[in-house]
Amino acid sequence: MPGLSPLISGTIKVAIDKSGEGGSQNVDVDLTSARLDIPWAGWSKGPGIAANATFTMTKSGDTTTLSDFDLDGKSFSVEGNVVLVKGALSSARFSKVALNRGDDVAVTVKRSGKGFAVDVSGNALDARSLIKQFTSDVDTATKTTGTDAVSVSADVNSLSGFHDEVLSNLKLDYSAAGSRVNRLKVSAAASSGAAITISNTAGNGARALTMKSADAGAILRFLNIYEHMEGGSITLALSGAADGPMRGQVDSSNFFIVNEPKLASIVSTTPTGDSRSLNEAVKGKIDTSRVKFERGFTEIDKGSGYLKLANGVLRGPRIGTTFQGTLYDQNNNMDMTGTFMPAYGLNRIFGELPLVGALLGNGRDRGLIGVTYRLKGNANKPVLDINPLSVIAPGIFRSIFEYR
Repeated sequence: MPGLSPLISGTIKVAIDKSGEGGSQNVDVDLTSARLDIPWAGWSKGPGIAANATFTMTKSGDTTTLSDFDLDGKSFSVEGNVVLVKGALSSARFSKVALNRGDDVAVTVKRSGKGFAVDVSGNALDARSLIKQFTSDVDTATKTTGTDAVSVSADVNSLSGFHDEVLSNLKLDYSAAGSRVNRLKVSAAASSGAAITISNTAGNGARALTMKSADAGAILRFLNIYEHMEGGSITLALSGAADGPMRGQVDSSNFFIVNEPKLASIVSTTPTGDSRSLNEAVKGKIDTSRVKFERGFTEIDKGSGYLKLANGVLRGPRIGTTFQGTLYDQNNNMDMTGTFMPAYGLNRIFGELPLVGALLGNGRDRGLIGVTYRLKGNANKPVLDINPLSVIAPGIFRSIFEYR
């Protein structure tokens, strides 16, 4: 298939009918045993998945036209026309592109210098495969594969992400060389109407990533980063060298954490060597089904295959926690430690009093009653350990018992 070799690998079966008028050839291609890749869209079809392409090929000098191009598979289809010059893709107009069920967009592709300019417009697009490509590891933005440069502009009414979240009125401006992201600007609205903006820029040996949303829970669910957060605002800012780690911080306010199993485990687990859970120690029932937080904050160090957090804190009227450590490393292991405090608003009062705070509060973000905890092991299923010595220890002593 001339001009399409960067997208296809493996074995294909081709049937050519040369009986067409004016020297045109009708081509039928069985792609079942081949692999198809559209890297900038985060989409691929592996060998063994049925797919077929048909088109009519005509030649005029150095120009080859593939008209009535129709790629069809079980859950995907592409229809349009392709123009090749000297065997290389020059332009394409696809009136229908559905790489995933529910997609309804049109796509035009034009050669621009040594790369391609892509325009996407339409009613609906499933962005999950693209999200997985860019959120699996920020480091992919620093690697090149030698593939031609691609710039993409998109205007889509409805964009589907993870956890049934849908963004509306998407405007996207994106450019990349291989898998190196040079520019990414996104604006959209969550289902609540809250504005969302994302920006990734690179140049002069540096890069920066920022994200802002007036509905933190929606964007985190949409990106499949965290599913237990509702509402709130969030700001993410990271920067670094073009080929090095990115550092910065994430700050959020006025949100809820809903049905978070790790919160429930911390308050209900009876630590080894102790006779009480934290619930029993404070003589009450700490409801973790829906917890309000006034603020969440952490510093971020994102490098090749790892993500570290420092000086993390969640503050709420009923619960507060500090945290730090490695969220995941190159072997997908976690090692996070922190201090968890119930009745945070009441405990904080003691930290604010000059004398009592100095003796017992151990700083603004340490309360009188709490536990220290550690999450360690596989990042997908870490093991939770709680230190029994710190259940009712005053803040000034608690740091002695924290895991190091």
